[in-house]
Amino acid sequence: MNLKQNYLIYLIILTGLILRLIFPGDMEWKTDEKWMYEKAHLAAQNHQLPEAGMQSGGGLVNPGLSLGVFAGIAEFTNSPLQMNLVVQVVNIVAILCFLLFALYKIDEKERSVWLWGIALAAVSPLAVLFSRKIWAQDLLPMFSFLIILGNYYRSKPWGAFVWGLFGALIGQIHMSGFFFAAGLFLFSLAHDYYNHIKFRWFWWLLGSLLGSITLLTWIHYMLLHPQFTRQSFLTIFQFNFFFYWFIDSQGLNIMYSMRQEFWQFLREPFINGMPTYLVAAAHLFLLIASGFTVVKLGTYFKKIFLFFKKKIAFRTIFINLSITKFYLYSILLGLGVMMTLSATAIQPHYLICAFPFVYIFLAKILQHRRRLLIAIILVQLFLTLNFLFYVHKHNGVLDGDYGFTYSAQPK
Repeated sequence: MNLKQNYLIYLIILTGLILRLIFPGDMEWKTDEKWMYEKAHLAAQNHQLPEAGMQSGGGLVNPGLSLGVFAGIAEFTNSPLQMNLVVQVVNIVAILCFLLFALYKIDEKERSVWLWGIALAAVSPLAVLFSRKIWAQDLLPMFSFLIILGNYYRSKPWGAFVWGLFGALIGQIHMSGFFFAAGLFLFSLAHDYYNHIKFRWFWWLLGSLLGSITLLTWIHYMLLHPQFTRQSFLTIFQFNFFFYWFIDSQGLNIMYSMRQEFWQFLREPFINGMPTYLVAAAHLFLLIASGFTVVKLGTYFKKIFLFFKKKIAFRTIFINLSITKFYLYSILLGLGVMMTLSATAIQPHYLICAFPFVYIFLAKILQHRRRLLIAIILVQLFLTLNFLFYVHKHNGVLDGDYGFTYSAQPK
């Protein structure tokens, strides 16, 4: 697929890259961001890898590498804006890496799904929001790419090594990464067994052991500071992972950041002081469009039901999978099921480690409804632009999770 045939895809992706860089002073600057910035510079001054990072929403303290990676950034940055710029650039590089991977490694029959999915990932509201924060999980897309790259080349020593290395590291950046790495490993194991494929075990194990060295300080910390979480097994039946997977891909989850102010946002944009409610219309369109996804998912569930009803051999799940289905299944069945069964109170930002497959999923679902997919992407771009301009105009989202922007706060 040449440049002329895909000018719209490349233009959308370019727009998404620019959106990650505009209004740098509008970045979030709350307790988490301030804590990360201050502790990262303290760790950089001491030239020591922290034993533990920030307390997670699940109750456990994150591994030290989640803070250590920002300590590395602190070595060559002197302000929060500079540190955040690194996060933005890392996310841009991750998108470009996935784009090149799709162009050069994905078969032409499947490439279009990947390209449109990456285009959606470039402009979708939460994807852009999660590319502009001093937050450990916002660095996950680059680690996810390196794991996918290594896994793709797992039959080669260097590929298996990279897969093992970054598979061990990603959970130390954010603990959702442990589920991502474990799910991909188990699915790959079953897939390769049933398809008689061999990968370089020794090199994968070597990379995994090397990547786990930095985990030892966290294990030592946890032994000295035992922590317990209160988890309700009822959360298993909430299916939050799959719920967020669906609404994130549809662009219907900006309320995550806006909270109560979302209802004010629906009146945007204002023209000559008058509300146009175009943002509300955009949400209504996406809600209606999501119905097509629901119908398509219904056909998949029907196939699954018939699969079990006919008692077809379990191994057929793994036979003759395309690259697209392989990675979507490994994440949905691996990451999704494992995280759900862990009874963890899943939050939308836990899905960042699955970037950009949340969006490739929708592109796959709507691959035969190209005009609808393009309309969804453009409407999500419209919402993202309005959100960024809303934040800029109001110096943040005061009644939401976003809070005051960095530039609006006293220094």
